[in-house]
Amino acid sequence: MDIHSCLKDRSPPLPCHYSIETAAQYCGVLPATLRVWQRYGLINPERDEKGSCWYSESDLTRLHAILKKVTAGVPIALIPPYLNEPDVRPDIEGKIQRRNSSWRGLQAAILECLGEGKLPKLRRILWQFGREYPLHCLVNKVLRPIREFLATSNQGLLGQQKGLLDSIIIEYATYVMRTSRSHPETQVLLLPMQIDDPLELWLEALKLAGEGLNVELISLEVNDPDLSAFKVEHYMIWSDSTLDSRQQAKFDRWLNQGLPVMLVGKAANLKVAYKYQNGDF
Repeated sequence: MDIHSCLKDRSPPLPCHYSIETAAQYCGVLPATLRVWQRYGLINPERDEKGSCWYSESDLTRLHAILKKVTAGVPIALIPPYLNEPDVRPDIEGKIQRRNSSWRGLQAAILECLGEGKLPKLRRILWQFGREYPLHCLVNKVLRPIREFLATSNQGLLGQQKGLLDSIIIEYATYVMRTSRSHPETQVLLLPMQIDDPLELWLEALKLAGEGLNVELISLEVNDPDLSAFKVEHYMIWSDSTLDSRQQAKFDRWLNQGLPVMLVGKAANLKVAYKYQNGDF
């Protein structure tokens, strides 16, 4: 753990603090997001003589409170009253969030850019939102719902817009994955055995990179993967269909060998549902 202690010659000594990278990891966001929150005045960490920010335990508690409101869709500009005043009644808070939902506004802005062909503006919106909010919110609350909406229509124009959006998502995910490699964080391999929608891999990679993980992505299906070529901390095996007997045997062998493998995608949900129905919990 990257914990900073104050210099011995300083009097009185300050308690241990956490670097911006460590604080970001605890919150599941990028350091750039914490810097934006600082500029909005949501958090004010201490600085050392070199100008570096250090977060205390109380700062981390405040960050988690901010994260809770942000995830609920409260716009950043409206968060300070929630933090500085007693708890708002749940019914009133729900009305405020619905009226000022960050997600609805961003969805509308993205669809407008796609409809009018304003792709440079769309890129700026994604880049800005990706700095201000956790990337898992961008993926789950904005990008996935928009793609589902565009995919439900038989209109060729909306299919074209979905293709444009997918290209920009890949572009943005590649940027985030590349920048996350500047720090030697936990390495993750994301490998698909079977996938219905290849763009889902990029969305998952974007979420993981947004949590500070170093993601290696194999974008094509690999029916019989060989993990020996990769030295990473976690192997995430994606499948949207139930593993066949050969694949399941290989997956079980990895587990028996002590490899940190995890099944993700629809197959993981099917497995959980099967265990629940059969009382294996």
